[in-house]
Amino acid sequence: MFHLPHFNNPLLLQQALTHSSYVNEHPDAGPDNERLEFLGDSVLEFVVRDLLFTRFPTMAEGEMSKRGDRLVDETCLASLAVQLDLPPNLRLGSGAQHERHNPSVQADALEAVIGAYRLDAGFSAVYDYVAAIFGPLVEQAMDLPAIDPVSEFQEYVQAHLSTTPPTYHDRGETGPDHAKVFTVEVWVAGTPYGTGSGRSKKEARKQAAIDALRRLKQ
Repeated sequence: MFHLPHFNNPLLLQQALTHSSYVNEHPDAGPDNERLEFLGDSVLEFVVRDLLFTRFPTMAEGEMSKRGDRLVDETCLASLAVQLDLPPNLRLGSGAQHERHNPSVQADALEAVIGAYRLDAGFSAVYDYVAAIFGPLVEQAMDLPAIDPVSEFQEYVQAHLSTTPPTYHDRGETGPDHAKVFTVEVWVAGTPYGTGSGRSKKEARKQAAIDALRRLKQ
């Protein structure tokens, strides 16, 4: 069972759990967690890649990159956020309470907590904390699918359709700022192959690739 680390400055933890929708409704609440999320994302990527590099000394760079991306994708981070009991503690605006169950928001909160702990305790402490959580997952890295849907579709295209890589086109967004849904269409050599939607553009691209693969393999 994972636990949140001890914060010397609890205001940093509070900021990490503060969604932009809360700040929009409470202007005096202080900053939201978006800058901390940016920092935490970088810390997570470094630590996980460092762990992979050490644990698998013969693994090729491309393989490490793919498996590292899978370990820190939205699904994995959201699951860890739930284990850390972050969703009930998120500060959300009154109109955004449903976002408590949004995997994208949960994953962002975990990244923000990591970023906040980096500022609170320093890099050595945050490295040890992230390594304690992700170490067991890195040990299981060889059991993960080696490729994500976006990469799988690109490889399929290059093997069967075209030497031109797929391109992803934004097809609009719906919903308020704190709960946007993005739609993306994937094209190959001037032809659309799939459409996907998600709470982030990254998730929408993933769903578009899944849709394209499903259509082609049918």
